[in-house]
Amino acid sequence: MEKDKNLSAIPAEEFAACQKALDIDKWLASERAHRDLCGTFPWCAYCVKAEAYPCAKAKFRQEMERALDEISDELITEQEGETPESSQEVVDEIAAEEISECALAAAKEIPDGYEEVTRYRRSFKSRIIQSAPLQDQYTELKNTLLGYAGVKTRICQSGEHFRVGGKRVAKLVVTGKKLSLFLALSPEEFESTNYRFEDVGEKKSHRETPMRVKITGKRAMKQAKELLGILMDRLGLAQVGCIYSDFHYPYRTDEELIRKGLIKPYKTLVKKKAENKK
Repeated sequence: MEKDKNLSAIPAEEFAACQKALDIDKWLASERAHRDLCGTFPWCAYCVKAEAYPCAKAKFRQEMERALDEISDELITEQEGETPESSQEVVDEIAAEEISECALAAAKEIPDGYEEVTRYRRSFKSRIIQSAPLQDQYTELKNTLLGYAGVKTRICQSGEHFRVGGKRVAKLVVTGKKLSLFLALSPEEFESTNYRFEDVGEKKSHRETPMRVKITGKRAMKQAKELLGILMDRLGLAQVGCIYSDFHYPYRTDEELIRKGLIKPYKTLVKKKAENKK
């Protein structure tokens, strides 16, 4: 977003309040780091120091660009046909039994031995919203990722991608009921270590981030952060910290999430289960 974007539609009082809060956070962060951190925060790239409330307006520009990036990323994802891994696993399991939606739409009658059922395509965000434990892990990992200089994030249907200079360095995906962190690290380098991970580089959707770490508990979270630190160190990214954000959401039912477009129901045909005959 251009730095000279007209922000006059926003009341000055809002910028003043935001600037005051950011000044306090910057001062506290600088005290902890024992140096002046002005110019090192993610929004500093959008700063025009000569204007009033420079930090507040820079952060606003950053949020606006992030929102536009998310919209763009969702469009790209839809065009590429990217599928959440958890959904793909379900598809693989029932592929032999299901008739495609296209076949269902074309069929005038339900074939013998089949029945029509409703299934649900659940987005990454819907899975987070409906799980309090996932929200705890998600909030912790996302704040850690955004604490490194230059990291940008985009949420799409399948997960959340983290990029540096246009290159994807990490992503978060919900697989089953577990949160997984995918990193742009070579799994082969860590085979003889105590880190627990999975090499998923053979899959096209994970070629940029072939190391998968399942967040199953405190130990897995600790290892995920350590591996993330190794990755960021190799990329030369400083851990500048960030203003802590709470990424918890109030629980929403399937019906509410369907109305918001975060869950998409669809019809399909599956083979009827054989009845047990006594």
